[in-house]
Amino acid sequence: MIEIIKVAHLQKSFGTFDVIKDISFSVHKGEVLGIIGPSGSGKSTMLRCINQLETVSSGTIEICGDVLVHNGIYADKKTLRRIGLRSGMVFQNFNLFPHFTVLRNITEAQIRVLGIDKKEAVDTARALLDRMGLTDKKDSYPYELSGGQQQRVSIARALALKPEVLCFDEPTSALDPELTGEILKVIKSLAEERMTMIVVTHEMAFARDLADRIIFMDSGVIMEQGSAYDIITNPQNERTKAFLRRFSNG
Repeated sequence: MIEIIKVAHLQKSFGTFDVIKDISFSVHKGEVLGIIGPSGSGKSTMLRCINQLETVSSGTIEICGDVLVHNGIYADKKTLRRIGLRSGMVFQNFNLFPHFTVLRNITEAQIRVLGIDKKEAVDTARALLDRMGLTDKKDSYPYELSGGQQQRVSIARALALKPEVLCFDEPTSALDPELTGEILKVIKSLAEERMTMIVVTHEMAFARDLADRIIFMDSGVIMEQGSAYDIITNPQNERTKAFLRRFSNG
C-alpha cells in the first residue's frame, strides 16, 4: 500500500507546553483516517503541522514521498510549495473570503497558485458547485449562505486545487445539527471515490461508519488506534472507553 502521509516522532510545543508528544502514524492512498479525542488533545495542531500552518518542534513528516520536515529541519521553499499543493485543508469556520463571490472564492487560488487560465478555473469551479448542489449560488457572497452551504463551498475550493490528500478539521462543529448531515454526505461521497482523507471529528457514528482507521488522541499522544469499527464499538484503552462513554450516554 502506498503511504501518502508518514509522520514519525512528531512533537510540537508552544513555549513550555507540549501540545503534541512524540506521535507516529501513516495514511495510505485511498484511506480515510478518523482522528477523535477531547478538546485540547492536539488533533487540530497535528493537522496544521501537516498543512504547514504550524512549524513542528521536532520529528519528521513525509507527504507523497517528499520530505516536508526531517528531525525538525524543513525542506527548501520550492519543495515546501510543491508539498503544500498536495494537501488540502477544510477548516471548522469555513475561512472563505467575505468580499469574493462563491465563484471567485473557488477560482482565485486556481489562478494565482496553480497558474490556471480563468476560463478553465471557472469551468472547474462550476463543475464543483454543481457537485455540491450549489449551482445557483455562484454569484452569492458567503454572508448570503447558510453555514452548511459555506462549508460546501470551502470543500469545493479545496478540491479545485486537486490535492492528493484532504484534511478536515471538525468540518461540522460550527454547524447546526440539521446542517451537519449535508456535509457528512459530501465527505462520504469523497470516501466512495477513494479520496485520501484525514478527518478530525466529534461525530462518532460518522467516524465508525466512514473511516477505515481511527486514532484516539489525548493530551498530545496517541492512546489507541485501530479499525474504526473496533475502536468505536470495542475500545481497549480505559481513556478511550471513558471518552466514548460520554457519547453513548448522551
